[in-house]
Amino acid sequence: MCGIFGIINDQSGQAAQTVLAGLKKLEYRGYDSWGIALKPNRGQGIKLEKHIGKIGQAQTKLRSGQLAIGHTRWATHGGVTDKNAHPHLDCSGKLAVIHNGIVENYQQLRQKLNQRGHRFVSETDTEVIAHLIEELAKQKPLKTAVFEAFGRLVGSNAIAVLDSQTQQIIACRNGSPLVVGLAKPEFYLASDVTPFLAKTKQVVFINDQEGIVLSSAGVKVYDLLTHKAKKLVSQTLDYDLEDAEKAGFPHFLLKEIHEQLKTIPQTAQLNQAEMKQLAKRIKTTKRLVLIGCGSAYYCALATKYFLAQVGIEAEAYGAYEYLPFKDLDGRGTVMICISQSGETADTLIAAKTAQKRGAYVVAVVNAIGSSLERLSDLNLKIGAGPEIAVVSTKAFTAQLASLYLLSQAVAGQFKLGQKQIAKAGQQLKAWLKPNLLKQIMALAKQLLDQQAVYVIGKHLNYPAALEFSLKLKETSYTHAEAFAAGELKHGVISLIQPGTPCVALLSNDEVQAEVLSSAIEVKARGGQIIGVGPVKSSEFDYLIKTPDLGDLTMLANIMVGQLLGYYLGVGRGADPDKPRNLAKSVTVK
Repeated sequence: MCGIFGIINDQSGQAAQTVLAGLKKLEYRGYDSWGIALKPNRGQGIKLEKHIGKIGQAQTKLRSGQLAIGHTRWATHGGVTDKNAHPHLDCSGKLAVIHNGIVENYQQLRQKLNQRGHRFVSETDTEVIAHLIEELAKQKPLKTAVFEAFGRLVGSNAIAVLDSQTQQIIACRNGSPLVVGLAKPEFYLASDVTPFLAKTKQVVFINDQEGIVLSSAGVKVYDLLTHKAKKLVSQTLDYDLEDAEKAGFPHFLLKEIHEQLKTIPQTAQLNQAEMKQLAKRIKTTKRLVLIGCGSAYYCALATKYFLAQVGIEAEAYGAYEYLPFKDLDGRGTVMICISQSGETADTLIAAKTAQKRGAYVVAVVNAIGSSLERLSDLNLKIGAGPEIAVVSTKAFTAQLASLYLLSQAVAGQFKLGQKQIAKAGQQLKAWLKPNLLKQIMALAKQLLDQQAVYVIGKHLNYPAALEFSLKLKETSYTHAEAFAAGELKHGVISLIQPGTPCVALLSNDEVQAEVLSSAIEVKARGGQIIGVGPVKSSEFDYLIKTPDLGDLTMLANIMVGQLLGYYLGVGRGADPDKPRNLAKSVTVK
């Protein structure tokens, strides 16, 4: 959802400029509006600047200072207006608050605060937090007031509070991510590491029910339930700065699509001990459950097919639909939770619910230090590096390759699986060349004015079709729908009209003829057939040929969807890095 960034002890003396630069790296988390609160070097109180719209080319008028916080918003409560943009102030103007999450009980809190004379200027749930802290601070130290106020909030939230009097930043977390960057004498607070990666790789990931105080003297962490100080535990990231830069590409999305040539094959060398350990447990488990949302759910569904091929039955659920089935799980259940961010609210709820019932929870996460990673019993780290574009590409395919390797470990063919992934990486590198990009660009031009695109596939290419269509929807706002090829004759074919584009995903497998037969049925009714796969057919009006990677052919087929969505989005004037209405991390239900 929203992006939080703050700095204390800014050595440049231009904290507002530093925060603005950091917010630009966090804009993928929300881009309805942005704002900065600065404690200026001269004068009392807080200087505020807030604007609606994307932050890309924005500049700030705020002057010199060493302490500031900023926020980039994905709107939930209240419209996209300057007044609703963060930060929000208390009545005194001495406290500024930024917030990521949803305060589910904000109306009750607001009503009580109104009765006590507090004046509200926005429609947001966030402003309630500022006034609640102000009210509690009338009789308690500020740190205690912040911690107690946060304890009264219902929902998944993270907040940061700038106090102009003590010149501190006090932050709390329960469900929404926060990380501290240590670059003494400078200290940073952010929703993720990208804003300060150029300054430091030494970080402290804040856990749920923890508070943090940043002052000129340093950083202290506290237990929010007891208010007692805790040991500060830092770690060193293995990210490179270029992972968070465009590196000459026009958009992060295109860069991250190309990075798959590295991130897919490298999965073969990760998690080797963990894979073998998990494979043993899967062989003896009573129930195996796969959980995810969006692309992660399609990854779960593909993994269900991978495991079926080696004789293991698994069930895949969208995490948002898991709870009706929770009573089926308990001791003897293995739940594999898939998430790019590791902060997806529905996935965390499913994981915590299953874990309470005795399930063994496995996290397949790309982001380092996430909530899902920390609550799980076993982690399969993806290592794809920061994914800045809202649309997931390299994290998804790295997760898919990792879980394919897990299925091979279950079958006792771990080394063979490693070789297959390494070979796939080589073939993808030979395939993803300028001529392919020109071919997909030409197809995108043909589809620019189309109102709907349908995608069909069968077996492993069914979840691939779901992901392919999602890329078109997310990046270009094309009405794209995916269907299992066998479903066409059961009603879907009524959607086909003369000229309707239909993408057929194929592999050299036992169902190739069936998918081709379905494509022929579509063509007979006037549809335009776009073949994607290592297969030629006279029935195709257009063919994007992909390498034959066996079961991993779906990776190349999906990459075509990523590229087609990207070029369609650019052609339609959309921002492929920041699609409308979407945010990278969905931290609310």
